[in-house]
Amino acid sequence: MTGSLMYLGSLFGAWIGGWVVSKIGRRLSLQLLGLPFITGWIISGLASNTAVLLIGRLIHGISSGCLTIAGYAYIVELSDTNIRGMMATLPTLGIVLGNLYTVAIGYTLPWHYLCFVGAIPAVVFAAASFILPKSPSYLVIQGRRQEALSLLKDLRGNHVNIEAEVTQLEHMNSSSSSGWKGLLNKETLRRITVVVTTFFLSQMCGNFVMMIYTARIMQNTGAPMDPDAITAIAGVLRVAGTLAAVFLLDRLGRRYCLLVSHAINAFCMIILGTYIHLAEAATPDDDTFSKLSWVPMVCVMVSLFFCDIGVHPIPFIISSEYFPTNIRAQASSVCFSGGTIIIFVVLQLYSPLLTLLTQPGLYWLYGCTSVVGVFFALFVIIETKGKSVG
Repeated sequence: MTGSLMYLGSLFGAWIGGWVVSKIGRRLSLQLLGLPFITGWIISGLASNTAVLLIGRLIHGISSGCLTIAGYAYIVELSDTNIRGMMATLPTLGIVLGNLYTVAIGYTLPWHYLCFVGAIPAVVFAAASFILPKSPSYLVIQGRRQEALSLLKDLRGNHVNIEAEVTQLEHMNSSSSSGWKGLLNKETLRRITVVVTTFFLSQMCGNFVMMIYTARIMQNTGAPMDPDAITAIAGVLRVAGTLAAVFLLDRLGRRYCLLVSHAINAFCMIILGTYIHLAEAATPDDDTFSKLSWVPMVCVMVSLFFCDIGVHPIPFIISSEYFPTNIRAQASSVCFSGGTIIIFVVLQLYSPLLTLLTQPGLYWLYGCTSVVGVFFALFVIIETKGKSVG
């Protein structure tokens, strides 16, 4: 429950965020979100029983859902098109750095002290949010054209045709149906379906399972290293993979980063399943697989690294990029809610599927899902690299 409540809370948070972000704007939403994060950490750190601890975790989940909607919408709307992929990867980089930060501090501090250490980034975030500029796209749809022009001039410089950018923003958000009603448009529904399917393939390929159950998977496959050390190494590799995504998304584009990510994950999962199948079928006197005990660890580590280049960040990025400002918050909340439900179900199904399919079968399933993901990325994903998204 301690882990699951984060995802359950973020499901509600996504819907709350979709409403709040569209009503009060992106920057103000970000400013207000620091308070519930700090409150959740204090409640968790001072918890005298399980119920109070779970309340703190639920508050964190709701806050995370709101922050995902507000944060991605804000970054996509603020960034210039030629660096939007790099900027939109920063939330993922923050997540993996936060995981590494928590694991590192958690080696030396009890969990209740760790809660107060975890509150420090929330305090810094709350303070820093007051110096952020407003979203120019949101100002445009609010009819504050001159304010948007002035802000964009500061952000883009004098060499950019600001008037043309604002005119394009107005044109792309000129639909008579905005807000929740705007989601009923045929093209919008098609794009929501694409994003939710991307979330489904990104989770059913084993991405979150490998992230969360790293130590357990390594123990089951007989890896020769300490599970805690493997978890720490996996955290470092995830940071490295996300840093690679920061520099690749605006060069290769979303489609090809996702394609490469799925292709390498498919290769790793099929090799992992085949290795375990052959090792389990080997005779007791066959020491071949004991000499190759490093193979599962390499497969998992390579998978984690390349998933953070495409499989992990891209569903969140396109859930904001695929929609114009006047429906972005609402459409993103629908996509993120679908993704959250999928993550929750996939994590809950890990043990039952492991029992039903055995280890090799489960990893082969993950690999086959990524094979489907390769073709989906190639033929269905709409490339947004360098394009205005309204």
